[in-house]
Amino acid sequence: RFANGGVTVFAPLSPFSFGSPPMPRPLAIRLFVVALAGVAATGCYQDPEQAIAQEQMLTDLGDALNQLTLQTTELTAQVDSLSQIIAKQDTAIYRMANVTGVPYTR
Repeated sequence: RFANGGVTVFAPLSPFSFGSPPMPRPLAIRLFVVALAGVAATGCYQDPEQAIAQEQMLTDLGDALNQLTLQTTELTAQVDSLSQIIAKQDTAIYRMANVTGVPYTR
């Protein structure tokens, strides 16, 4: 306590506990907003020719993927067909070996 009877009050650790922080100047805020809008506008700009080229590239990529899908389907059908042929030939060889008495293991 002080001699006049006052009490010592310690300031809180947070600078924003009492009162509000000083307000920025309106001109600085306006300049910041204008600068931010300018940066956003230039960042969003895309050259139309580049956009067209990009769309064409994506279309070509889609066509190539479709072509690969068709080729994969054809190759799968061929492998399945060859597997059936091999199975039939294996069965025929097994039967011939069995009839002739030749030992044959699968």
